[in-house]
Amino acid sequence: MKLSYALPLLAASALLLAGCSSSAQAEAQPTLSVAPAQTSTPTPSPSSSLVTNAHGNIPKKVGELGGAGGTSMTDAALKFKPTSIQPITCDAPYSDKPVGTALAVAIEVETSADFKGGLNVNGAPGLTSFDAHYWKGYAANGTRMNKIDTIAAQRCLADESRLLPNSIGMGEKATGIVVLEVTTPTGSIAYDGAGMISGGWEWEYPAK
Repeated sequence: MKLSYALPLLAASALLLAGCSSSAQAEAQPTLSVAPAQTSTPTPSPSSSLVTNAHGNIPKKVGELGGAGGTSMTDAALKFKPTSIQPITCDAPYSDKPVGTALAVAIEVETSADFKGGLNVNGAPGLTSFDAHYWKGYAANGTRMNKIDTIAAQRCLADESRLLPNSIGMGEKATGIVVLEVTTPTGSIAYDGAGMISGGWEWEYPAK
């Protein structure tokens, strides 16, 4: 299920730790609305710790933590890390064959009890999302891929319980995969934090 929206994850929250269908039955789309603007702004971490690349993202390696909402990873309201980035074979009976390569990004996510994201999903406020809609792809030469949230990626898996939940709220832990379709054998993928204005996080693939 694809969420068709692009909203802030945490209003003006800080990025942390630079080092640290052919199917006959279509799923109903969730009802979405913009969450109220936050009245407080977390103190950003020191600018010297935010090393960004040419795309404005923090370069990361598989297994490294990323986070937002706080002054350090210790008090971050959102913590996450990809544990693997690997090609995957689509096995759903109704799946379309990817033109490029289906890439499975396995992610662990944890939010604090006071986490408040910027998404309202079906009337539930304060959520965030790692849906494929919030990812970008770049070829090895830096060229932006036009679209990695493709129909083939959405319909890739027969067992959809393997997928990360479409939305995550306060005080939750989740583990699962996000499927993306990349167009080049090498390059990088970036998660932009559900529309965070300060950039996002970026990983090379194949994972190094």
